[in-house]
Amino acid sequence: MIPVDSITSDVTPVAGVADAGPASARPATTQAEAAASASPPVAARPSLSRAISWRSRDILGLAWLHGAFHAAVFRRQTLVASWASPVRVPGLEDFETALDAAIAALKFDGTEAFLVLEHDEFAHQAEHAPPFSESAARAYLRGRIARHEKDHEPVLWVSQRMVSARQEAAFLLHLLPSGFHGRLNGSMLERRLDLTRILPLVVPLQLMLDATLAPKDQPVLLAAEAGDATTVMAGRSDGQLLFARTLMGRWSPDAARIGVEANRSVLYAKQQFGAAIDRIYLLGGADEAARAEIQAKCGAEKTVALQPATPLDWLQAVAKLSPRHPVNLVAGQLGRKRRQQFLRRVLLGGCWLGFALMALNLWSRGQAWRQEQRHFDALKANAAALRADRDRLRRRNAEVARHRALIHAVSDERLPAVPAKFLAFLGAIFPATAQLTGFETKWEPTTGAWTFRLEGLIEGDDETARETLAAFQAALAKSPLRARFNDAARRIVPVRSADAALPTTQRFGVEGGFFEN
Repeated sequence: MIPVDSITSDVTPVAGVADAGPASARPATTQAEAAASASPPVAARPSLSRAISWRSRDILGLAWLHGAFHAAVFRRQTLVASWASPVRVPGLEDFETALDAAIAALKFDGTEAFLVLEHDEFAHQAEHAPPFSESAARAYLRGRIARHEKDHEPVLWVSQRMVSARQEAAFLLHLLPSGFHGRLNGSMLERRLDLTRILPLVVPLQLMLDATLAPKDQPVLLAAEAGDATTVMAGRSDGQLLFARTLMGRWSPDAARIGVEANRSVLYAKQQFGAAIDRIYLLGGADEAARAEIQAKCGAEKTVALQPATPLDWLQAVAKLSPRHPVNLVAGQLGRKRRQQFLRRVLLGGCWLGFALMALNLWSRGQAWRQEQRHFDALKANAAALRADRDRLRRRNAEVARHRALIHAVSDERLPAVPAKFLAFLGAIFPATAQLTGFETKWEPTTGAWTFRLEGLIEGDDETARETLAAFQAALAKSPLRARFNDAARRIVPVRSADAALPTTQRFGVEGGFFEN
């Protein structure tokens, strides 16, 4: 066993800084090794244009793991076909060449794709946030990312929960430079592929932590070969992640060095988390010689087993995940993209609805115009009969107008029968001792009222005549006619009879009118 205090490493960590796992750096390579690992000349790429089917629901899964490239087609989460690059794929140009070859070999006609990525540009960093609320921890992580972007460049990032050895929140940050993602996504878009998921290798390895590999409450160590590197991850059966790191090397011929690093990882888990790891599983191309080498480095008391798992198994596990998985680097962009697509669809729908309404309005106006045109043609055909009807109606209207004027003149414009009614009323209230010798009524247009003048005889002396005439005037004033008298024009003159034996007679005269109150 190598003491924990003396641990030194020459590998590059995937899952963090010194407090998340043993520190490491990439080993130097000899010229012979560099020549052996060099890629052959890049072949000419086929045309980027390809036929796609919008009805296809197939999904293209890609695993680009430190130079190794695998592709598979999934239909309803079931593996249909797979392809692996026979040469290393270190850079983006090689990735595009391998992608074209995979699409051609698999005859993929869908549009959705996901990527399991491990690359030199894809960094992983452990962070420990203060033991506050979840929102405070997220704010702390955003501050750390802001400082990182200020010192380096903008990145896409996502956090993954880890088990903390202390009373704090531990996260594993996955950082992908935005420029690298832009070029990678541009390559996918050129081939009419929609990249909906980018996940690190830790995610499918974490999905393998079930009761079969990790008995309850017993942590295990997984070591998976990923291209030119080996990813080491420690976790529990409930899926909780302790730490993860990457060792630059393969099972052959670097099994001894990987065994040393695996042993250091076991000691690190014991020291930092108090977790005794007794089971180690080797995945992705490990053979019996590699298992024996790991067993020798980690001790006979450890159980070291070969687990049949390949990049296709990891792609199969990722194919079952939702694009909204919390460790998906492009989940936020995917959400914004879907919102933008929804807004575009709403806008296009509104535009099409406007065009439809405009077309309907033009059609209805055209229909109304044609209907009016037909009506106008019918009127032109019946113009002579219509003119005859018009002349006949004009003559009839003129005749009706003359009758209406006559009726108005007879009934509305003539003066009311005031004289006759006034005379009849006088006959009813006139005293028996008097007789009427003169009666005159006249309409005064200037004042808009009727005037009258009465003359007559009253039998009796002067005093009796005055009393009789006063009573008569009072009766007229109180009657519905509301007669008003001109006192200045009233007169009483005695009349002497030739026969002295007859009583004295008084001649009277009054004037007045009917005025409104």
